[in-house]
Amino acid sequence: MTAREKLFAYSNIYDQKGSEELFLEAMRESVEHHRAHCKFYDKLLKQRGYSIDSLKSIEDCGKIPTISAQFFKYHEVLSIEKEKVKIHATSSGTQGQKSQIFLDRDTLKLGTKMIIKAMRYHGLISIIPTNYIILGYEPRTGNDMGNVKVALGMTRFAPAKERVYALRAIGDKYEIDYFGIMDALERFNRQKLPVRILGFPSYLYMLLQMMKESGMKPLRLNKRSLILTGGGWKKFDEMMVDKEELYSMVEELLGIPAKNCRDFYSAVEHSVAYPECANHHMHIPIWSRVVIRDVKSLQPLGFDEPGFLSFISPLVSSVPISSILMGDMAVLRDGKECGCGIDTPYFEILGRAGAVKLRSCAVAASEYMKGDQNG
Repeated sequence: MTAREKLFAYSNIYDQKGSEELFLEAMRESVEHHRAHCKFYDKLLKQRGYSIDSLKSIEDCGKIPTISAQFFKYHEVLSIEKEKVKIHATSSGTQGQKSQIFLDRDTLKLGTKMIIKAMRYHGLISIIPTNYIILGYEPRTGNDMGNVKVALGMTRFAPAKERVYALRAIGDKYEIDYFGIMDALERFNRQKLPVRILGFPSYLYMLLQMMKESGMKPLRLNKRSLILTGGGWKKFDEMMVDKEELYSMVEELLGIPAKNCRDFYSAVEHSVAYPECANHHMHIPIWSRVVIRDVKSLQPLGFDEPGFLSFISPLVSSVPISSILMGDMAVLRDGKECGCGIDTPYFEILGRAGAVKLRSCAVAASEYMKGDQNG
């Protein structure tokens, strides 16, 4: 069994200290795998003057050369043979070009193990039949967006009685069906079964606002109901409200306790999911590390200092995203300040970084390609 496999088999998903050596060895395996199987990544390491021998401590992980998530909007880069690709996932592409990420069988196997452990740890697995409202895209042939696959996968953690989608496929495009959602909410309220509402927080907010403005009577959904949001506010940043206000509206209009509202951070360019704890903080599990980087130098920062969000993980073997720079601004907090019982650090998203800066990162990464896009 490889160190990577042992890491994802480790029992306590937030025991960073106890699994530290496993994580380091798994990262060495990951970097070496991508170097050996991807010409682009090998060239990147050489041009950055990076040697795997320098990876001796957790702090050294921050020195692994990063690749901007924007880079994958313009290039397909693989560390496996194309025929070994099992899933082709794309980002939502709300700002235009979509990221292209390819996942192989080993990555999917470990990723499935990871999400099951995370959902079990946070008490989000149930055997009770559940109605789902998915505030996202209805699946259809040809839609490879990662959030569609994730939302469908999330309906497997409680038996699905019915699934209702907010974004309905109409011909070759999608349209928001708020009246269909409101009708489903009233129907589910009468049925008294648990309801799970999944998807973008912006659509949840707009739904709640519509309920208010239409004078719809507040619902009292089953107390076992859950709100599981993810994907950020995307192009609706101008209407973004803080979590406390959003969760208060959920309690008022749907009757779902705020403690049952959990946001997830996930991205197609980084396959690790970060569910909120009971105190609504996204703690870092054993299979990744989070580095906040200075916006000018990209050097790692400490707690409470805002910068670019960067992830380090050995999960994905098909694409060289062992160390990736996201398009989000974030801040890292000391986990001991949370009080939920999880001591690992957590991160808070502050918003999207400027498009010009992100584009310059993508251009810089492209300079390393020089025509070699695959391993």
